[in-house]
Amino acid sequence: MIVPQVLSALQYTSHGHYYLWQTPFIWLHVAAEALIAIAFYSISLALIYFVRNRKDLPYKSIFILFSAFILFCGTTHILSIWTLWHPDYWLSAIVKGFTALISLYTALSSIPLIPQALNLPSTQELASCNLKLQDEISSKEAAQQEICQLNQELEQRVAEKTAALVKVNQDLQESILFKEKIVNSTPNILYIYDLESNRNVFGNSFISELLGYSPLELNKFQSRLLDELIHPEDLEGLKQHFQNCLLLESDNCLEIEYRLKDNRGQWYWLHDKNTIFARNADGKPKQILGIARDITKSKEIRDRAETLNQKLEEKVLALEKNNQARIKLAQMNEFIQACAGLVEAEEVLADLLQPLFPDSHGAIYLVNNSENLLKAIAAWGMANSYSSFELKECWALRRGDSHLVHFDTPGLYCGHIAHNTNYTQTLCLPMIAKGETLGMLYLCFDEYKTIDRTTQELAETVAQNIAMSFANLRLQEKLRYQSLRDPLTGLFNRRYLEESLAKEINRAYRKQQFISVLIMDIDHFKRFNDIHGHSAGDLVLKKVAAFLLSQVRKYDIACRYGGEELIVIMPDAAIEDAIIRAEAIRTGIKNLNLEHKGKELESISISVGVSCFPDDSINADGLICAADKALYQAKAQGRDCVQRC
Repeated sequence: MIVPQVLSALQYTSHGHYYLWQTPFIWLHVAAEALIAIAFYSISLALIYFVRNRKDLPYKSIFILFSAFILFCGTTHILSIWTLWHPDYWLSAIVKGFTALISLYTALSSIPLIPQALNLPSTQELASCNLKLQDEISSKEAAQQEICQLNQELEQRVAEKTAALVKVNQDLQESILFKEKIVNSTPNILYIYDLESNRNVFGNSFISELLGYSPLELNKFQSRLLDELIHPEDLEGLKQHFQNCLLLESDNCLEIEYRLKDNRGQWYWLHDKNTIFARNADGKPKQILGIARDITKSKEIRDRAETLNQKLEEKVLALEKNNQARIKLAQMNEFIQACAGLVEAEEVLADLLQPLFPDSHGAIYLVNNSENLLKAIAAWGMANSYSSFELKECWALRRGDSHLVHFDTPGLYCGHIAHNTNYTQTLCLPMIAKGETLGMLYLCFDEYKTIDRTTQELAETVAQNIAMSFANLRLQEKLRYQSLRDPLTGLFNRRYLEESLAKEINRAYRKQQFISVLIMDIDHFKRFNDIHGHSAGDLVLKKVAAFLLSQVRKYDIACRYGGEELIVIMPDAAIEDAIIRAEAIRTGIKNLNLEHKGKELESISISVGVSCFPDDSINADGLICAADKALYQAKAQGRDCVQRC
């Protein structure tokens, strides 16, 4: 066995003076050396452990040197045991040499530390310092508690402030979101235009909804925004508008309307209201706040309304013109209807027509009794038309419809237009009433003046009204003639005689004049009818009436009193003049040549009775009775003579 052999008493090496050693003594020596070595190793490990765990230990290097020194000392004791049995004295000497070096170095290193170690406080000082330290610790703990309390209060205040800030921030965020919602939900474009960079720095979402551009696309325009999106016709005005904004006061604003183009090329009308949003350090306007409202539909409605209003005004003016024309037309009709006859109507017609057609010339033509010629009865201005012409010379009469000719078609002018004048626009309208062509209305307008449809319709109405008025006048004259004239002889009838004689007596009475009355009776007229027939008798009456009309004055009144009796009223004629005129009439009638159905008839004679106002009577019945009495006297004296009352 190795261990027993090593530790055997018989195997140890003698150290000279240990030759008297005995086995118990050796084991005592081994035990003592081993315990010492263990103690040294324990101390060394304890010091190393202590140094490692006390980071704040002063003089740490000395403790490490002491640990090494003690460790080597323990090792020398181990070698003392070892060398009892093994002669490794060099190893033991080397270890002891290292132990000596370490112990020497440790001693040398501890010498400078002695003064420092002496300056270390004593236990009492440490106790006093400890008390002070405890007081300081207590003070610090109290201060720390106070600091903790203050810190808690501060944290509470910070928490409250933080909560308040969070609340304010939430309110601010909600306010911002609310404002953004309002800004983005308003149906208007809200923008901020920077005058220095000439571009928009803010715009709400409505601009994208309206124009179709995204915010990124709008930002790409930069300073070209105005040139790219504003209508060229509105660009200069808008730039001038922004220049005018530089002069604005804080609370003032300017307004403008312009057109803006969307991404599809469609134009929108905007009504923009601008005010100053921000100023620079010099107080000059830097940014402009704009609120632009889409007025495209209202603009279209307004334009349509203006167009409709303009058309309405034109129609109102046309209606007023037509109304004035109708008033004048009514006045013309009233005047014509008030006329006593065609002659009087012809005299006033030109003055009535000219106001109806200002800046025009014209004439009114009537068909003559033979119905082969048209004669001008009224004219105004330079009509440039002949005073009379045949019906075939007018296209309107040949066609039975209005005939309008422009100056650029001279070949269509009527033949009655004078060829030595400058051609202008002319209008011919036939005047037709009750299916009968009575005449023609001719209008000639100034050069290059357009005859509009309203003027044509007015002219047609005027032509129809004149035709109807003249037809009525003709009918009135015909009825008046029939009511006042004898249908066989054409002389005035007895009714007209009575009315006229009363008027003439009143006139003569006022003017102190004479009135002579002639009563004529055809001698033996009944026998003439019986021999030659009533047709021959009618012929005699017609011949006598025609001769009588040829012998009296223009203002004398010749009447058929009844049967073969005729009366002539001679105003302002004395009895002597009346007798002379009666004798001339009697002689002329006696010399009349009468022929009926190719057969010559015998001559006839008349008897005449004459009376005079106021000599014979001062009333109509008295004058007629006086003249009738004189007629009977003439018949009693053998007929064919003149007898006064």
